[in-house]
Amino acid sequence: MLKLLSATRKHPFLPGLDNPQAVFMDLSCSQLVFNVPAGNECERRYKPLATPLISQFDIYNQRGYEFTHEGFSTACLFQRDLDFFSTPSGIKSIGTISVSVAVDRVNCLPNGMTCLNPNHFEQVMLRLLHRLGPGNPGFWKKIAPVNWKVFCRNESTFVMCEMRNDLDAILRPTPYDAMQYTSLVMTALDEQHLLRIMFHNTGYVPDAFAAKVRGQISRSIKLNLNENVKRKLSASISKWPNAKISEYREPENWAYPKWRREFNDIGEPKIVVAKLGSPAPELKV
Repeated sequence: MLKLLSATRKHPFLPGLDNPQAVFMDLSCSQLVFNVPAGNECERRYKPLATPLISQFDIYNQRGYEFTHEGFSTACLFQRDLDFFSTPSGIKSIGTISVSVAVDRVNCLPNGMTCLNPNHFEQVMLRLLHRLGPGNPGFWKKIAPVNWKVFCRNESTFVMCEMRNDLDAILRPTPYDAMQYTSLVMTALDEQHLLRIMFHNTGYVPDAFAAKVRGQISRSIKLNLNENVKRKLSASISKWPNAKISEYREPENWAYPKWRREFNDIGEPKIVVAKLGSPAPELKV
């Protein structure tokens, strides 16, 4: 209660930040563990946890994926909305950091490429960011990757980056517009599969506070690949000993498509593209 009373918009209060829960996922015998704040206690009085703390998912069973695209199939495995507060708002949330976990199956991977090769995986990540940006046009134009960082845990190499609003595309941008962005942490699960942990910020979330929450969760991530994947990874290192992920990247120079929403009465898709934007980046062996 004292932390809530002293909270401000610049330094908000998030229930459970000092009392995290461990989440365990069995991903076809690769073990993922991470800690996530216990969540907003007010919300939990009437809303149960969206996903269990212990779960299993067969990454090789295509029927388990909810969203399928010519480039990627995606299974959303976990989501928790973390509401934060400041004193003037009382018990009303001033914003949310939504933490989610997904597995992506790469449907567009050419023969000879593998996500276990760091160079190939970097290309796949840029292809996925394009899919989430101009490949899926919406109200906000996006800039990515922003604040690209690389870190290693056990056998796995992780990339953290952000997808932010293109403020130049907004007629009268405000500081609030800059606060709405998504951070992603990605790594390879197997030759054709990747793990994606996302932090989607909405409301009045200060950058420093979002970084604190994201950093606390990211530092807790532990991924132990199964023995078969470890053997494939070892073979990939032997085949491409000099392959590595870029330590730094500038945002991609995307041209967004021109689009409009559908006319329901004539059976159009939800988004109708009138002029194509930047094509998806080519994957090269």
